[in-house]
Amino acid sequence: MKKLILFFLAVGFCSSVVFSQVVCKCNPSGWQTGTAKINGRSMTIKCGFQFSLKCNDTITINEQYKCLGDCAAKYSAVLKNSMGIIVMSYPSFTMPWTYHFTAAGNYSLEITPICGGTRCTPCRFFFTVTCPTCDCNVNGWQPFTATIANNAPQTVHCGFQFAIKKGQPFKLIGKYLCKGDCATKYEATLKNNVTGALVQNYPSFTFPWAYTFLMAGNYKLEIIPICGNKRCTPCVFYFTVT
Repeated sequence: MKKLILFFLAVGFCSSVVFSQVVCKCNPSGWQTGTAKINGRSMTIKCGFQFSLKCNDTITINEQYKCLGDCAAKYSAVLKNSMGIIVMSYPSFTMPWTYHFTAAGNYSLEITPICGGTRCTPCRFFFTVTCPTCDCNVNGWQPFTATIANNAPQTVHCGFQFAIKKGQPFKLIGKYLCKGDCATKYEATLKNNVTGALVQNYPSFTFPWAYTFLMAGNYKLEIIPICGNKRCTPCVFYFTVT
């Protein structure tokens, strides 16, 4: 009798093991409809979705896979570029996934669900990433407007020589247009053009520039435009102060 009971217990145990193995497997309809956020803007997505992003965008993807049976899916993932080179590898992948692309190009994210010990059909997302250009412009410097004391404003260009008397207020308005979707920043220095001595330094220069020369002499104002991280062709003005 004891042997019979042990036999049935053994059969029951084996059946439970087999059943547990059977009820955790890949699901042909396992991938569910997911969501994505780009800079906080939400959208509904499915596997195969193609994203168009900029380098300054932050993307978050939340996608789930349902195994067949009473078990939760685990995941691994790889992010590749258009050459098939792995950019990021995630042996233990979790969602939501948040990423910030720093270089332009085409990418794919392949997420593989794991049910029990079986690797199931991956879900792939595709990304086309563009980066706004910001570069120096050959024709970046626009015409300037200069005003001396109460005189009428005059249009001038880089290299202009001004004749000013001591104590006369001077104002200069101008701008440089970078190439691409970016704003120009400026640095500038005002120097004695004979001795080279620094009179004024402007690590962060802005227009309009207002100045009053208090001492006679020859001076040079050099304005350097900055596009992104590039220092572009300076604009220089000369002043003879009497």
